[in-house]
Amino acid sequence: MSKKKKPQKIGKPAAWLYHPAFLIVSLYYRLRYRVHIYNSELRSMPKGGCVVLATHTSNKDHFLTAMALYPRRVTFVMSEHFFAGKLLRPLLKIMCAIPKKMFCPDTRSVLSMIRAIREGNTLLLFPEGRLTCNGVSCPITPGTAELIRNLGVPVYTITAEGAGKTFPKWAKKPRIGRIDVHLSKLFDGPELKEMPLDDIEQKISEAISHNAWESLPDVKFRSKAPAEGLDGILWKCPECGAEHSLICMENKIVCAKCKLSATVDAHGQITGAPHGIKTVADWFEHNANTLDLSSPLTSDCTVGVTDGDPKKDGVMRRDVGHGKMTLSADGFTFDGEINGEETHIALLGKDCPGALPITVGDHFDVYFGGKLHFFTPLPDPRDTVKFVAFRDKIHS
Repeated sequence: MSKKKKPQKIGKPAAWLYHPAFLIVSLYYRLRYRVHIYNSELRSMPKGGCVVLATHTSNKDHFLTAMALYPRRVTFVMSEHFFAGKLLRPLLKIMCAIPKKMFCPDTRSVLSMIRAIREGNTLLLFPEGRLTCNGVSCPITPGTAELIRNLGVPVYTITAEGAGKTFPKWAKKPRIGRIDVHLSKLFDGPELKEMPLDDIEQKISEAISHNAWESLPDVKFRSKAPAEGLDGILWKCPECGAEHSLICMENKIVCAKCKLSATVDAHGQITGAPHGIKTVADWFEHNANTLDLSSPLTSDCTVGVTDGDPKKDGVMRRDVGHGKMTLSADGFTFDGEINGEETHIALLGKDCPGALPITVGDHFDVYFGGKLHFFTPLPDPRDTVKFVAFRDKIHS
C-alpha cells in the first residue's frame, strides 16, 4: 500500500536573504521616499500565528508592509500572476510566498494559509485582491471574512498613507513625498467565532478604506511629470467625450480633439477639468459612469496563457492566441485560437470573476480551466481599463 503524502510545510522566508534584503530596502526607502513606520503594536503581537490585512495602494506595498513587521519574516499571499514570471518565481519560492488565484475559487491557497497559521507564521493578505488603479479602495474579496473567522487568530491591519501618491499604478516614475505606515490591531481572535460575517466584513472594509488623493494633503509629492501615464486609465475626455484623445505630458492633460487643458499639481489635485473633477479618482469615476452597461464591450485581442502550474514550472507565454472577446452584464466570452487550437471561453453568471486585475495599458487577468490568461485589447491596449471599469460597475 502506498503511503499518503504529507502536505508540504509552508516554512518561512530564508533568513539569509530576508534580513540582508530588509536592511538594504529599508534604508533606501526611508531615505529616498521618507518612509515613517508606526508599529508600536508589534511588541504585543503573539509569537504564534496571526493575520495581517494591508491596504493595496501601490506596487511597493510588499516592501512597506515588511518594513512595518520587521523582524518578523512575513508569509505573503500573492497573486499567481507574479509566479508566472520566469525571473520572479524562484525568488518567491525562496520567500515561501503563497500563490492565490484571484477572484475565483482556490482551495489549495486556502489550505496553504491554514497550514501557515498552524506553523505560527505571520500571514499577510491584501484583502482587496488587486492593486487599485485610481487610488481608491476596491471592495474586499468574497470569502475574506469567512477565512478570517475560521482561522480565529489575532488580526492586524497595515495602512500606508502617501504610498498611492508616491507609486501610482499608472505612473511611469515614482514621486518624492512622504509615506506613513501604520500597524494597528483589529481583532483579538477568539471573538471572531461569535461575530456575524457581515460585521467582520464591515470592520475590515472600514479599517483598510483609503483614498490616495485625500492622504497627507499638506505634503507635496515632487515629480517632473505628474501627469505622465494617466492616459492609461483616463480613457475619455470629460468635455467632448472623445476616447484616447488625451495627451498626458509633464503636468498637463490636454485633449487633442477639443483642446481641453487641465493641470495636475504636486498634491495630486487637478484644475481646469469640467464636471467638478478635482482628482484622478473623480475623472476615472466620471468616465466609468458614462459606460452603457446594457451594451456589451467587444474587442479583438491577443491572449497569453500559463503553460502549467506557475508555482512549479509554468510561466506566462504571451501572444499565444488571438480572437474576439466580449464583456457584458451576463459575463465574459472569448472566441478564437489559443496555442493553435480553436477555443471558446464562456464565464457567465457566478462563473464570471467579480473583478479583473489589471496591468495598466496592457492586459487584464482571467482564469479559465485553472489557468491564468492575459487578455490584451486591440488595436489599443489602453482599452484594458474600460473592461475593468465595466466589470466593476456591473458587480457593484
